[in-house]
This record gives sequence, structure tokens and C-alpha cells, in this order.
Amino acid sequence: MDSNVPVAIVMIGPPGSGKGTQSGKLGAFLGIPKISTGDILRQVASGSSRNSQEIRAIMETGGLVPDSILADLVTSRLSEPDCKNGFILDGYPRNIDQVIFLENLLLARKYKLLVVEIAVPEDILLKRVTGRFSCRGCGAIYNKYFLRPQNEKVCDQCGSTDFAYRSDDNELVIRERLREYTLQTLPVLDYYKAKHLLVSVDGNRSLDEVYDELICQLPKAL
Repeated sequence: MDSNVPVAIVMIGPPGSGKGTQSGKLGAFLGIPKISTGDILRQVASGSSRNSQEIRAIMETGGLVPDSILADLVTSRLSEPDCKNGFILDGYPRNIDQVIFLENLLLARKYKLLVVEIAVPEDILLKRVTGRFSCRGCGAIYNKYFLRPQNEKVCDQCGSTDFAYRSDDNELVIRERLREYTLQTLPVLDYYKAKHLLVSVDGNRSLDEVYDELICQLPKAL
């Protein structure tokens, strides 16, 4: 990897694919920030402005936030100083219009682009998402199907008994998000594949196995 060229890594995968976790680990390894549009939207949605209320209503029904709103949020975040040497973008772009917008933005700022797909079967995704919960004390993530705390009521990491579930982690919402993903995001993968910018990783494995493959693939791709 040429350290003199800032790198923009786009992480793509359906809800529950683990792209957020892998983005965080990869960002720490490379020394660049992980930027999640989902996190940004949830932060905005927690406010009381009219814009916050609109975003919150869309997210609660599994819909997609308008491209114009996302474009403003992404542009603002990528302008911050910590993105100077590169960044990992989780959750954007999700359709071809967003791809073109991001492509022009990166071209103007002279970033090298790499796109990583994390692929996971739909039945596994549903269990991953509808079963996940986190510790309010330390943020440790669990899953009622795959990764329960040793003591059902106590966090293994910090001993807290306070757990949280995300309101949008229910089957109806997730199925709608998967439907939208299939309709809009799969063409994005085809676009990047045609440009030889896409690296695909099997996400139906342990976090460590997926991460190890990412670390192996990156030097070849960059």
C-alpha cells in the first residue's frame, strides 16, 4: 500500500454481515477512521429537529433516507481532518446515484478506492440481526442465537446487568432492508466489479477468520 496516497475503503454487505465490526478493526489496523452512515443517521435521528423526526420515521419502518440528506452528511464527515490520510466507509454508497456522487467526491480529493463485499446467506443474517443485543455498560455485543453471555443476565466483559436492543432490529424491518439491499445495492457491486475495484469475502465465518482474510486481501488489492 502506498502510504503517500490516501485510501478510501468502501465496505458493502447486507444488515448483519459484520461489515461494521470489520470496518472498525480494519480502521484501527490501518490508522484511519471508520465512518458509519448508520451511526451518523442514528445520532441525527435522536435529535428533536424536523430533519431528525423525518429520519427517525424512515428508519423505524426500514426505509432508506433520501440521497440528498446522505450526500450532505457524507460530504461533511469526509471533510474532517481525521480523514486526510484515508477512511473506511460503512453503509454508503447503496445505489448507483450514490456511487457516482462518491466517485466524483473521491476523484476531486485524490483518494485511491477499494470496495470490499462481505457476503452472508439471508437465513444467517436474520438470526444475526434479530438476535443481537449489547451491554449498555461497555458496549459488548451478544446474540441470543450465536453468542450469549455465560450468565444470561450479566455481561461477560464488565459485569453490567443492563442490556439494550436496537428498535430497528426486528424481522419485519430487516426483511424490508434486505429487499432494498437486493434491489439497489447489488447493482453497485456489479458496477465496482466491472471496474476491478471489488474484493469479495465470505462473511459466514468467525470474526477472526473474516478479518484475517481481509488483511491478506488488502495488499494485493491496493
